[in-house]
Amino acid sequence: MLFHIIDDFYDLNNLGLVMVNFMNLHFDKTYQSQDTYYGAERMNAYPCYQTVKCKPNEQNNLNPHSILKNTFERRTNQKIFVLETFFRKTKLDELKNSPSWNQHKPHKDDVLFDVAGLIYFNGNSLKDGTNFYLDANHYEPTAVVGAQYNRCVFYGTQLPHCPSMIQEVEERWTQPFFLITKEETYKKYKESNGT
Repeated sequence: MLFHIIDDFYDLNNLGLVMVNFMNLHFDKTYQSQDTYYGAERMNAYPCYQTVKCKPNEQNNLNPHSILKNTFERRTNQKIFVLETFFRKTKLDELKNSPSWNQHKPHKDDVLFDVAGLIYFNGNSLKDGTNFYLDANHYEPTAVVGAQYNRCVFYGTQLPHCPSMIQEVEERWTQPFFLITKEETYKKYKESNGT
């Protein structure tokens, strides 16, 4: 299977807590994909805004990191060894002024992780979703997952993918995440971090 989808991912209480964090955290200007250098001009890439990575807090399980970890493990029965997550938004007016508008730019995610994914917080359209490809050199998607409020889509990190690049909503709101779910990957991760 290329990817997995879980609709109504967060329960209503946790969704509310996550959205409060989304609305109150600071977003910095950046671009995607980070593995490609676009010079000093972020508008030449896929311009977006991101928060810093959400950190776990053992004294407070009501933070976005803990909520995502607990929800994902409960909904999938997969143990998570490492989780990285943050919030991202993309502004339609910036994307339309970027050479990325209506372009397919598939990329792969960090090989140090097993699973990548995101949760959509707005939009209800294929145009606000994610394109998936069998090969990074293809410019026609193999499959498209549409955005839907509180929908989680996740996939192997080496599956080429990209946002649809023809966004409809004024701001596309998502929570990307990266997971280590395999013991052998976790061992390599610890070695690469010197732990």
